[in-house]
Amino acid sequence: MSWLRNLSKCYFSATKQPTKTHLFQSSTLLSRFSTSTPETGSTGPVRYAGLGPTKPHEKPRVVVLGTGWAGCRFMKGLDSKIYDIVCVSPRNHMVFTPLLASTCVGTLEFRSVAEPVARIQPAISNEPGSFFFLANCTSINAHKHEVQCETVTEGTQTIDPWKFTISYDKLVIALGAQPTTFGIHGVHEHAIFLREVYHAQEIRRKLLLNLMMSDVPGITEEEKKRLLHCVVVGGGPTGVEFSGELSDFIMRDVRQRYAHVKDYIHVTLIEANEILSSFDDRLRHYATNQLTKVAERQGKYLAGLLNKIGKANGGHANSMKDIDLGDQFVYKHLGSMATVGSYKALVDLRQNKEAKGLSLAGFISWFVWRSAYLTRVISWRNRFYVAINWATTFVFGRDISRI
Repeated sequence: MSWLRNLSKCYFSATKQPTKTHLFQSSTLLSRFSTSTPETGSTGPVRYAGLGPTKPHEKPRVVVLGTGWAGCRFMKGLDSKIYDIVCVSPRNHMVFTPLLASTCVGTLEFRSVAEPVARIQPAISNEPGSFFFLANCTSINAHKHEVQCETVTEGTQTIDPWKFTISYDKLVIALGAQPTTFGIHGVHEHAIFLREVYHAQEIRRKLLLNLMMSDVPGITEEEKKRLLHCVVVGGGPTGVEFSGELSDFIMRDVRQRYAHVKDYIHVTLIEANEILSSFDDRLRHYATNQLTKVAERQGKYLAGLLNKIGKANGGHANSMKDIDLGDQFVYKHLGSMATVGSYKALVDLRQNKEAKGLSLAGFISWFVWRSAYLTRVISWRNRFYVAINWATTFVFGRDISRI
């Protein structure tokens, strides 16, 4: 057995942890990445690395900040044969926000509304000069054509965040917007937004936890009412759709499985002006009784424009001075849709509330709403997931056993 011990010693000595010098030497083999000597900060060494400027014989680099509707639709349409694509975002997927409310109550599973960036633009994982970086952009230097980024390491105990720099030829800023609180105190501490998958997961977890807690012996009547009172702030399509999904969940699932507390549950929808103010009066009244436009076309337009510029040899920085950019982007309203529960929805396909066009309410509108949303889901994979989720929920009801 001595030969086996000797072999083990040789193996472990050959695979021991490399020194910092070895790390820097190996990193220089990746010609597209640059490294610099670490500086000493107040909390220890600060590491800097990144992607340097592209060379004349290399493809021009497009840096995309954000993985929302605009950024992902832009990356999907951009020709990876012309450009290297580098995406920087704190999340590695796009969220199909119109269906996010359905995941809160189990109508859809979370993976059905999340599309990985690598599936939207395969070049990010396949092409040697294209990358996805899980990071936040902290600053932009337009004169040097650089973006400064910092890694996202929340929840990671073994590594501290560090900064790096990316040089770009073209920069697309598609960071979206933050939900507004209108200066209301306590919103961030006590409320949950509905813009990301983890928001929907938290709503679902808290909703099911409150249902189970309210069924435990010894809880007071007042506490039951508090735990089972859901308040939705905002009467736009998202607020109305979530209220509709929640009402269906209560009427069709909760009342069967939590019969002891069914009479304590109620939903309050708060809106400063009028519910679904983008719809006409007749549809707003219907929604009251029955209870992205977030940018995708801008991304598509910009992808086509940069493809045109790249084919005209204007992809590199400061090289498109004599290129005709064509017509500017013009927004055109395609209509509004919202479900209000009980297999009913609102569909308004007019340019504005005064224009002529189609506006419907009822079961047919609900069918149109589901069909339209299904076609807008990015991939056939997620379209399949959504269709299967809808079918299983219709036949078997929602799953309320998990937290």
